[in-house]
Amino acid sequence: MKTPAKSSPKDRQFVAALSRGLHILRCFSHEQPELTVSEIARRTKLPQPTVWRLCHTLRESGYLAPAGADGKVTLGIPVLALGYAVLCRQDVARLALPYMQALTERLRLGTSLAVRDGLEMVYLQRTHGDFIYMNDPVGARRPIATAPTGWACLAAYDECERGEVLKALKRSEGKGWRATERNISRALEEYQRNGFILSLGVMHEHFNAVAVPIRSVYGGRVFGLSASGLASIWTRDKLIPIGQMLISLAKDLSVAPPLPHE
Repeated sequence: MKTPAKSSPKDRQFVAALSRGLHILRCFSHEQPELTVSEIARRTKLPQPTVWRLCHTLRESGYLAPAGADGKVTLGIPVLALGYAVLCRQDVARLALPYMQALTERLRLGTSLAVRDGLEMVYLQRTHGDFIYMNDPVGARRPIATAPTGWACLAAYDECERGEVLKALKRSEGKGWRATERNISRALEEYQRNGFILSLGVMHEHFNAVAVPIRSVYGGRVFGLSASGLASIWTRDKLIPIGQMLISLAKDLSVAPPLPHE
């Protein structure tokens, strides 16, 4: 997990307390929707008294809510409203879903559309194929170190942005960096050859995936779009034509005009 954002000592507009409070909200996930204050302190590396005060403020404001008698807290309803507002503005996500659903219905492949948040990929859209283990819901996170959508985004970044992410990833991975670097390098080479990346048995030994980046011309943000399934069925050779399909879809989505918002 990333540490709270740090500003320049000369940045008088930066509110450190607000940054820490937001960092607390990011501790929660689909896998761990409830946390104690002690667990939050460990994740954020903030002093526990500071975390107590921030959590109290967030509870009083409704952004955290009690989650049982053991002192755990969870995200409050106002956070859901914020997340929904973000999704409503993601035109690529809204446009992509019908095509993702059609691919799943026809081929039983799971599909994912994700965007990078720090060193993680956050799912904006998901359709569920036959490989149940990886059927995460919208809002779930996967580390960019292993996520096919993350590798696809890295492939589309310019050298400066990619270099910054890889440096941060190297610091985060520690001893696991060598294997991660090897996997990402192979993915980037694949992208240079074919325009898509392949992930074969990396996230799970029975899980294969193909992914492409989408860079919207109406904002420049990069998304990762993937299709995945059982490795015993969806071998490398069978995923290659799926990769070509994703390339075509990504090209169409990248130039699609923004949708009207209700």
